[in-house]
Amino acid sequence: MVVGIAEIRLLLPGPRSLKEKRRILRSLLDRLRARYPVAVAEVGDQDLWNRATV
Repeated sequence: MVVGIAEIRLLLPGPRSLKEKRRILRSLLDRLRARYPVAVAEVGDQDLWNRATV
């Protein structure tokens, strides 16, 4: 079994609220899970509307 770990920090210039940020991240993470057999989660910057760490 191959295991890899990555931490990716994203700067999101579009969302103006946490609700918009969650919608964008959910779409991105769902597409990643559908295309690749990976486990992905938001692990940081959860209270900032213009940044995300996955």
